[in-house]
Amino acid sequence: MGLITYILRAHIEKCEYPIFNVCPMYFFTDIPDKLDNLNTFVVENDFFTEKQKKVYMDLFSKAQKHYFSFSKLARIWKNKKYSYYNNDVDLCLKPLDSFPESQKITLIHFEKKYVFRLTDLMNIWIRALTKNNGFSPNPQYPFNPYINRPFRKHHLYNIYLKLLDSNFIIPNLIQSFFKLNMNITKFELHNYPILKDYAIDYYLKESDYATLFLDIIHMVETFKIELQYAYIDTRLPEEAMKEVVVIMKPYLRDFLVGSLSCNTLKKEISRSAALNGLRCFFQRFPLFGTMRYHNVPILGTSHSSSSSSSSFPSAAISVNNSRNASFAKSNSFSSTRMHPFNILALKDLLSSGIFSKCFFAPVKSLNFFAVMAAFKSTLFLKATM
Repeated sequence: MGLITYILRAHIEKCEYPIFNVCPMYFFTDIPDKLDNLNTFVVENDFFTEKQKKVYMDLFSKAQKHYFSFSKLARIWKNKKYSYYNNDVDLCLKPLDSFPESQKITLIHFEKKYVFRLTDLMNIWIRALTKNNGFSPNPQYPFNPYINRPFRKHHLYNIYLKLLDSNFIIPNLIQSFFKLNMNITKFELHNYPILKDYAIDYYLKESDYATLFLDIIHMVETFKIELQYAYIDTRLPEEAMKEVVVIMKPYLRDFLVGSLSCNTLKKEISRSAALNGLRCFFQRFPLFGTMRYHNVPILGTSHSSSSSSSSFPSAAISVNNSRNASFAKSNSFSSTRMHPFNILALKDLLSSGIFSKCFFAPVKSLNFFAVMAAFKSTLFLKATM
């Protein structure tokens, strides 16, 4: 039995009305919420007359008056009994004494008094409401950073009322959470599209480079036809991989929003922005993401045959940086995206008689024009040898 129920029964037993006339209030409960129960069982109850409702509301008002008196007495007792937690700085390690009282609040949590800066609590609150598991929103109650325990609902009400008295602008998510009576389930239901966009942003911010690198490979693979079969080489070393992630992250964000957002219009615009941005980028840097572009040496690859196993000469498969740079930027191949390939290496292969073992990998990364250009170059070299 809650405190409000106990006070109501004490009033009813001493009131001037017969207990039969006020029996609905005798069994009144504050679980899960006393105000919701009052509105449902008294105010909106069509079986009660206006006179009965007035009597019930008078009883509830008297009980509330005593309830708040007890609450105030308990708060005074707690303030005198509980000691302050030893924190004289905010979460940014700035002294709390340097801030005015209007920007600070004291909360009693687990028999300790904690002094917080309001901006710190706002950031904690927003991060808790926008918490995510991957791309799925998972809003939660904010936690006390000093003991890693969730704040209770009355703490959040005190923080919100303190924010109203301050000059800070309350974020829309916190206002929505307050209007929904601090109900996490209702909050997620009403704000799911916004929380989805927050989940995408936090995924990009908190994921490691390896995960984002794989997402970028998937993005480029999705648009491979529109990008003339561009690709990101999976053999890139760690430093080159980080460079790819840093450069491609803006396009990746548009791609993820265009694929996962709940806003149809935003989804269409973001997907178009990702495609157009990638198309312009690869037209300007056609070899981006390849081993040659990032100056990564290509090691020799051995091939075995049925009779004997032989390996390509290092001169046939190594790439001369200066020649490759001029070859990649030449006008004849500016519109194509060929895999690492060298005319001198091809000539050595033709002279050694093992041209049948020459390959371009991966084949899916070559378009038709690139293959034809390589074939014509091969015929020309063979005719001149």
